[in-house]
Amino acid sequence: MNFLINMTVLAQVEMDPLTAAIQSRGMVLLVLVALIALSIASWVVIGSRVFALRTLRKEVSTFRMQFSELIKQSDLSVVAEQLAKKYVSLPHTRLLAAVLKEMAQLEATAPLREDDLDTIERAMRRVSEPLVDELESGMQLLATTATVAPFIGLFGTVWGIMGAFGGLADTGTILQTVAPHIAQALIATAVGLLAAIPASMAYNGLGRVIRRLVTDLDGFGHELLILVRRRYLRSKD
Repeated sequence: MNFLINMTVLAQVEMDPLTAAIQSRGMVLLVLVALIALSIASWVVIGSRVFALRTLRKEVSTFRMQFSELIKQSDLSVVAEQLAKKYVSLPHTRLLAAVLKEMAQLEATAPLREDDLDTIERAMRRVSEPLVDELESGMQLLATTATVAPFIGLFGTVWGIMGAFGGLADTGTILQTVAPHIAQALIATAVGLLAAIPASMAYNGLGRVIRRLVTDLDGFGHELLILVRRRYLRSKD
């Protein structure tokens, strides 16, 4: 008999997730707003970074092929001038410009020596570090959302359940009094997971692309050092 009564009461309780979210109040509502804001910000970052990195990968691939062809028949400064016009914002172009600038400063005082390669390498590191930071732009937000959002949602759920049981009325059934508040509280955990899962997947996927680009940038830097050693130091012997 009690079971039938509880089922009847449960059927009368509105358990729709959207309605539960709209009817949220107090701390649970603040948690939902924070999670929704995190989710929107994450999707903005995901969309912008996917487009930017996809374009960047294509440009890097084309740049590397053109550089390999041009450097066979032209001077490094000539190649840099030709490519800089087309790939202005490419990290590889900026790294190449830093190498040429450092070489020009060193050659202004004396011919290049073997020891100057260390100076050129340090100059490349100074330039490459902010370039890597630019590639990783927005990743911190995705990592934060993926890590923190479930706990924020869980906090909203715990707070809502505590409020539900703390506000039990003396009259009416317990289920009818508590169920709507529990539904509102549990929606916070669901929203937290909905914010965290895409952010986590995007962080891992975009992170792999960024690591490949950083590796390629490092490899290009090593190629420049080898090129300087073979072509410019040898000519000074």
